[in-house]
Amino acid sequence: MAPLRHALSRMMRSLVMKFTVLCAIVLVAATLVMTGFGYLSKSHDNRETALAHAGLMSQLLATNIAEETASRDARRLTTSLNGFDERDDVNGAYVVDSMRAVLVTTPDMGLAPGERSTDALIHGALGSVDMRLEVVGDTIRVVHPVMHQGRLAGAVLINVPIAAVSRPASEIFQRQILVGLVALVIFLPLVALVVRTALGPIHKLTEAARLASSRKLDMRIDVRTGDELEVLANAFNRMFARLDASMKRIHRLAYVDMVTELPNRERFRKEVERVTRRAEDMGTSGAVLFLDLDRFKRVNDSLGLGEGDRLLEAVARRLREAARGWDLSRGEDGAEPSLVARLGGDEFTILLPALRDAADAARVSRLVIDAVRRPFEISGHRVFLGVSVGVAVFPRDGGDPETLLRHADLAMAAAKRTGGNAFEFFEASMNQTAFERLVLEGELREAVKDDQLVVYYQPKISIHDGSIAGVEALVRWNHPTAGLLSPGMFIQAAEECGLIGEIGDWVMRHACAEMADLNKRGVNLPVAVNVSAVQFEDEGFADSVLDTLRETGLAPSLLELELTESVAMRQPERVLEQIEPLRARGVGFAIDDFGTGHSSLSYLTRMPFDVFKIDQSFVRDMSSDPHARIVVETILAMARALKLQTVAEGVETSDQLAFLREQGATLAQGYLFARPMPLADLVRYVESSSADPRAIRA
Repeated sequence: MAPLRHALSRMMRSLVMKFTVLCAIVLVAATLVMTGFGYLSKSHDNRETALAHAGLMSQLLATNIAEETASRDARRLTTSLNGFDERDDVNGAYVVDSMRAVLVTTPDMGLAPGERSTDALIHGALGSVDMRLEVVGDTIRVVHPVMHQGRLAGAVLINVPIAAVSRPASEIFQRQILVGLVALVIFLPLVALVVRTALGPIHKLTEAARLASSRKLDMRIDVRTGDELEVLANAFNRMFARLDASMKRIHRLAYVDMVTELPNRERFRKEVERVTRRAEDMGTSGAVLFLDLDRFKRVNDSLGLGEGDRLLEAVARRLREAARGWDLSRGEDGAEPSLVARLGGDEFTILLPALRDAADAARVSRLVIDAVRRPFEISGHRVFLGVSVGVAVFPRDGGDPETLLRHADLAMAAAKRTGGNAFEFFEASMNQTAFERLVLEGELREAVKDDQLVVYYQPKISIHDGSIAGVEALVRWNHPTAGLLSPGMFIQAAEECGLIGEIGDWVMRHACAEMADLNKRGVNLPVAVNVSAVQFEDEGFADSVLDTLRETGLAPSLLELELTESVAMRQPERVLEQIEPLRARGVGFAIDDFGTGHSSLSYLTRMPFDVFKIDQSFVRDMSSDPHARIVVETILAMARALKLQTVAEGVETSDQLAFLREQGATLAQGYLFARPMPLADLVRYVESSSADPRAIRA
């Protein structure tokens, strides 16, 4: 059957065959329609003829047995009825008197003499003294009243088969079908010949279209007929040329990253799928490396998008060189090379098709880290990047692209948490960690909705006289089961799930409301509130802050907003636009974690900031790290020159405080003075410090 189906399929690809089959279908349809009409007409004629015949037979029988019926002569009636029943066009009969009592009957009627007939047809004929008939299936049942000397003597019922009194309509149907078949045999070869002659030049175009469907678009059709077919062939040639160029472009767009010229996510996924299937069949192993650049976003924001793309191109070149160097170092002829791809943003991947052992993946990871750590030269700037690498080995860590990429991504996240410029292999526990992070995000959404967050305040102390110069508002999470959680346990999750802006707005409103309430009680403390990048980049940020101040009743001069150095330096001109409306109302601004970013001094001197907050990492390491000590001295000297206040974070020892006082720092906060505390504890702290200011002096 398969060769036959294949042959039929090839035949139906022919335009000649399609036209021939179409003509055959039209001819067959016309024949069937004509045959159908003939069959219906003949069936109707047969029915009418049969009804008339049945009526005449019943009338004839009723006339012949009128006297016997009137005299109720059963013997003579039986003789007459049996003789009548022997006809081919009769299939049973019986006679009743005027009271519907059966006088005589043929055996096949299922009645007995003397039995009273309940047939509605008998009842109707006797009542109307007229012939009644009905068609039941292929039989005509007809009842004729029997009249004798003008009086109703009874009635006779006979069953007449329609087939016995009519000519079968199937004869016409068979004859017309035969005529149609003869016409097909004669007509179709002629149609095929005419169509083949007319459409012969289209064969080349048909073959060209077939080849084009198999993506062979580099061909050309040579038809020189001088008519429309030649015009059509030339149009095909132009179409194929454009399609060929378009297909190449589509393939490039679908599988190549436009910035780095590396394979993209879809191409990488297909290659991983192919390689993992082969590894499973052959019992070999390989690895997927997931790479995420460290500090790229900060550098990209500083350099701009165009220079950021150039930096990505340079990274891609180094990754290709590292992968190529690894392939050559193995010295395996005919081995499939490694594949470097860019997934998007600053994320890259490397496919290692074959590994001798897991240590090979570690060696490649180290090569990649060393390659990216070398400085890049971009538009005259020396740019330093790092890279975090996650490794998933197949088939151990997964057998499909999605699983391997997810596991490698989890391992990369673990490497990034260690500080970057490191690699980690996937471990099953990472899935659990990711699940716990997902649960944490869900609980955090519930915390925001159910008002589980609380604001703690850490005092800022004047180094000059030990008085309380203000407080910093810090968020805490009063978890239903885990207790009070510090920001370090949930802020990163809030950033990743998009809640950081909502949490920041809540903290600002809550802190302003509580400080305004303290002001009414006679305690005037400036409050510093951290502002996230999400909040600050909102177009309505300034209006939102002013609305909060208006709703809570807090004086603008008692609010200080802290921006991280990276946020402040990302778009300096936009920062000026956002800050100026608030500074005009009296709101203060501070640069948080100063010294950890990459500030431009030319912009820094133009920025309308009031406070530099020295990051606690420098304050903590002052006594052990000369570099940290120099950074603190430089920041304090710069602040004095710019006539700005400074807040040293994380002050924990008297030696640290003494050095800061010596270098001219103005404010300090840390465990040496007080830990973050709820509002009620802050009130008691303020009252105790007012009664005895020496209590907080070092």
